[in-house]
Amino acid sequence: MIRMICLDYDNTIFDHKQKKIPDSARKAIEDIREKCRIVLASGRFFNDVWNAPMLEEIHPDGVIHANAALIEADGKVLEETWLDADVQRQVIDFAYEHDLCLGGLYQGKWYTTNKKKQIERWGGNEALHAQMLGDARQLRDIPMHGLFLEDSVEAAKLITDHFPQLRAPLMDEKRGGADVLPNFLSKAYGMRRLADYWGLPMEETAAVGDSMNDYEMVREAGVGIAMGNATPGLKKVADHVTADIGEDGLKKAFEYLGLL
Repeated sequence: MIRMICLDYDNTIFDHKQKKIPDSARKAIEDIREKCRIVLASGRFFNDVWNAPMLEEIHPDGVIHANAALIEADGKVLEETWLDADVQRQVIDFAYEHDLCLGGLYQGKWYTTNKKKQIERWGGNEALHAQMLGDARQLRDIPMHGLFLEDSVEAAKLITDHFPQLRAPLMDEKRGGADVLPNFLSKAYGMRRLADYWGLPMEETAAVGDSMNDYEMVREAGVGIAMGNATPGLKKVADHVTADIGEDGLKKAFEYLGLL
């Protein structure tokens, strides 16, 4: 019996191609609400002004923010971790020195070490993005839960090779993009912390995700499910691969788990 399910947000719940939560996913989440504890597990920090509306849509029992830098359950903070202040300053300076695109969200504004590369990676309206982007040097002395490397797979390895205190779980094995966070944190860490808080064995947990920052969570859950649109590396470690998000993938994942 599954008594807790951890759900990634981007391209697991929210379909970026459709720019919405599919109707089937929205209904499926409501239909399982009384059957198990629902946990939103993301690299996003949902208490920021950009992301708070997403949290209000899901109304989860628990939240793993920023890959477990902040863990909440039943409206209470269980644990909060910040980047070491010296390491944070050093890695930002390192990114400038090596022409990397490293940044983070603070009070509704995105800051970056490389505006040109950031705009190229984001695509879309260059003038709009340029107005929204701040200089990441302004983050040097602001406490941050984590940073985001909008850069290549090689750039992520460069960061971890030079900063053993940090890990950089990839979003995509080819395109790159990686969260930059203390090396003990992961969505799996948050999942274990919540299972312990609610007194649940890991055998009664499930996790659904699509990218490599879901890897540990999907691997360690009682049942780990990769979306049909997931990266190949995540599919390899999953117990089951469901359909693409645009083909009722989340609903079908819940059906596989016997929740629907």
